[in-house]
Amino acid sequence: AVTGQVALAQHIRALAVREGDGVTFQCSMSGVSMSSYYMFWYRQGPRGSLDWVFWEGDAYGEGFQDRLKGTVESSRNRFTL
Repeated sequence: AVTGQVALAQHIRALAVREGDGVTFQCSMSGVSMSSYYMFWYRQGPRGSLDWVFWEGDAYGEGFQDRLKGTVESSRNRFTL
């Protein structure tokens, strides 16, 4: 292990679901407290463009606010969408 290294891991990288199905995405951070950072979720489109989905301050990107729920558990270093 490298001392002082920060790692962010998304636990599900790709997933196929049907419209209307629920799904949970989580990321976790090691090496430092998540509470030291602003956390964001982005969606990457097929051509590589990024769409802002959620910011931990309970703010959602356009078109996402009624479809998603984001939470931050800083004490567990977990960020869920």
